[in-house]
Formats: sequence, C-alpha cells, structure tokens
Amino acid sequence: MSDVLTAEPVGPSNGPLAMGMPGPQLRRVTMLLVDEQPIAQLGVSLITRDSPRPCRLLWADSGSAAIETARRERPDLVLLDPSLGDVTLEAAVRRIGAVSPGSRIILFPAHVTPSIHEEAAQLGVHGLLGKDASTNQFLSTVEAVTRGERMLEDEQGDALRRAAAKLNCAPLTPREHEIIRRAARGESNAEIASAIFLAPTTVKSYVQSALGKLEARNRVEAVFKLAELRLL
Repeated sequence: MSDVLTAEPVGPSNGPLAMGMPGPQLRRVTMLLVDEQPIAQLGVSLITRDSPRPCRLLWADSGSAAIETARRERPDLVLLDPSLGDVTLEAAVRRIGAVSPGSRIILFPAHVTPSIHEEAAQLGVHGLLGKDASTNQFLSTVEAVTRGERMLEDEQGDALRRAAAKLNCAPLTPREHEIIRRAARGESNAEIASAIFLAPTTVKSYVQSALGKLEARNRVEAVFKLAELRLL
C-alpha cells in the first residue's frame, strides 16, 4: 500500500476535493496532511468542505512519504503531526522546507501544550493547531496561514486559561508556568535564575505565586497538577 494518498472527489462533484464551492476571488490551494491516523485524514477532508476556498488535499502517513510528496507536489500548506514514527519533528520541518521552500507548515498535534508551542516557535513554523480545535478555529487558522500570517501567538495563553478554568483558579502567567516547568525537570531556584536571567529571590517569589494559584502545597503537587492538564 502506498504511503501517499490523494483525496478523491466526494459526492456528485467531478473535481478535486475542495473546501466548499470555489469563490471567485479565492485561488485553489494544495494542502498536504501528514498524519499516521486514518481518522485524522477523514476529519480534515470533512472539515475542509465547509470553507469557501477550494483545496486539493493530499495525504501522507509517514515523514518520509511527506518529504517525497512535498518535493513532487510543492504544496501551499503542510498540516504536520509532530509525533511521526519515522522522523523527528525537527528533521521533518527542515527537510520539507528544503524540498519545498514555498510550503507553509502548520503543526497539527493532538493537543497544544506549552512544550509544543515552544518547539513550534523554535522551528519557525507558520501555525499551530490542535486536533481538538473547532471547525471554525481550524478553517480560520488555515485561511490566515494561507494569506501569509503566522498563527502562534495566543496558544500558550489560551492553554493556561483553559487549565485555570478546569482547576477553578487564577491562570498562571507565562513566566510562572516556565519556572514550574523547569522545576519539574529538577532545576533548583539558582539554576532557574541563571537560565532565565532573574535573581534567585525573584524565582522563589514566582514559585510561591504559582503554588498559591494552583492551591498546591509544594512543587511536587504543582507539577502533578500541570502534568494532568498536559501543561509540562
């Protein structure tokens, strides 16, 4: 079985799978979905029908297949699952960019976590979209990236606000969250202070603030709560 699948027309249409009916001012885009799970392929094909922008949808179920398809097809967009089994995320982004420099890459994880957000920013991808996004969020992000925008900025704040709502507490600030994440790796206050250019007493104040918001008695309990919410 080939690692690369090309979307077939659905229903009475005889054209390529499209994001709804073509609008007069919207050019067709080619989107490459890179995901090992067939259910993700089906979901994206169904969601893209609700957009006014026509879309030729390609599928690849491995990193190596994605790189070859990107080289051959030069897609406008690449929707990339970061958990592929055959290549690392860094290698996939670098190699797709090398064979198809014009492709704009959107990371497509199961959940948007701060770690994924940080990696997306470091890799210089163009967007970040969780598989738990609504149809409207999916389409608006894809459309914005198609127009040349980067869609990364609000994901961390959104994740922290959602976590706070689940815990019924005030949201951590990005700095408080960063410090608790570093504490989860076993770093001391002095080590954290050195890494992020703060005084150790300032780091201690951030830790105490975070513990208070999370209603945690100590760092271990705070780390456990964040781990349960996939925020580490």
